[in-house]
Amino acid sequence: MSRPFALAVLLLLSLSAPIKAAEPEKPAQSKPDEPKPTRASRYRKLSPEDEERFKARVAAGDRALEARRLNEAADRYTEALTIKHDPRLSGRLGLVLSMFLPDPQTDLTMAFALQVAVSEAAGISSAERRQFFEAYERVRKRVCRIDVMVNDVDAMVSIGVDRRVRSEGAFWTFISPGKTDISATLTGRKDLKQTAECVDGKSILLQFEFPEPDASQPQIITIEKEPTERRVIVREVVRAPNAAREPLPLEAEAPPRFNVGIGPVMVFGAAPSASLGFSLVGQYRRQSFSVMAVAKGAWSLGDVVNRPIDIFSASAVAGPCAHWQWFQGCALAGATLFDHRLGPTSVYGLYTDTHVVPTLGLGVGATYGITSTVSARIFADAAALTRDVVVDIAAPGGTTPIWQTNRFLFSVSASLMFGR
Repeated sequence: MSRPFALAVLLLLSLSAPIKAAEPEKPAQSKPDEPKPTRASRYRKLSPEDEERFKARVAAGDRALEARRLNEAADRYTEALTIKHDPRLSGRLGLVLSMFLPDPQTDLTMAFALQVAVSEAAGISSAERRQFFEAYERVRKRVCRIDVMVNDVDAMVSIGVDRRVRSEGAFWTFISPGKTDISATLTGRKDLKQTAECVDGKSILLQFEFPEPDASQPQIITIEKEPTERRVIVREVVRAPNAAREPLPLEAEAPPRFNVGIGPVMVFGAAPSASLGFSLVGQYRRQSFSVMAVAKGAWSLGDVVNRPIDIFSASAVAGPCAHWQWFQGCALAGATLFDHRLGPTSVYGLYTDTHVVPTLGLGVGATYGITSTVSARIFADAAALTRDVVVDIAAPGGTTPIWQTNRFLFSVSASLMFGR
């Protein structure tokens, strides 16, 4: 997940906490006298155009989630939440983020999203509310809540290197495991610094006490304008057409890490005609990279130069792969076995020959998820042989070569992959 995306979500979701949560400082282009957003502003009445944009983003996110395009689903839900505050959609975004491999920035964003849903008891059913709560409990073990108290409401507090907020006396936020430097600054006072160490999801309390200003120095008082009225509009949440469906089980939609597959394969170049057989695939994936091993065997579908010769080829290769959404590219190395047999005839005697040739190759493939544990994969590869293989026959006059392989083999396979 990109850094801008994560910060945008943190800014949006931090406003939803029952006690004020840390939010990033306003952009520099904001007017100094512009009133600060309040929680009531989250429930402002939207224009019909904004309502339609919100519904469209939610529907697009639902479609992407059903197709297991998790990045797209997260982006669409985030766009919808920038238009309209919706605790249930925040919970839904948190569930989507829980399907990614654990990452410190993702965990922070997910914790804020799920905290909104849990604190406002969002959900169309007890099952959905339970999913939000269980996912929040899991992510809370990977992040820490930190409560910050400052004795001056005008102090600015820096959390790590990328979050800076106005204290307003007290606020809370989430931080990643490890040590995080936190500093409080106030005009005319010496900066205060502390280090918070996040371990096992514990809660942390930090207090910053600025000493009283020197009596010889004039005291600076900052007065902020507050809206004279706060208006809260309670209305029924309009759901997109697909939003009423029960969320899919979290564990079932988790990205696979190890899977195996089997399916047919067609090989070209191992014999004068195409060869047909089957392939076995094993793959271990970690984030965007994986290691794959393939074993395949194929028999030629025709004779060799009008002679009844059977050619069998078998390959065993392995290598690293890089993934991008549905697609993958692999570099492979291994060996290919060639076995050709000629049965006894009135002219030729029984003759067999076997060759094992080192092989290097490249492959590309595409995978489509059918269910949470079953997917379909198409894979094509080109392999270079380190030497030629000659098919010859034994005749009364001696051994006669009749065909020579190409230096390159091509294969296409289709597999059903099984695994979590």
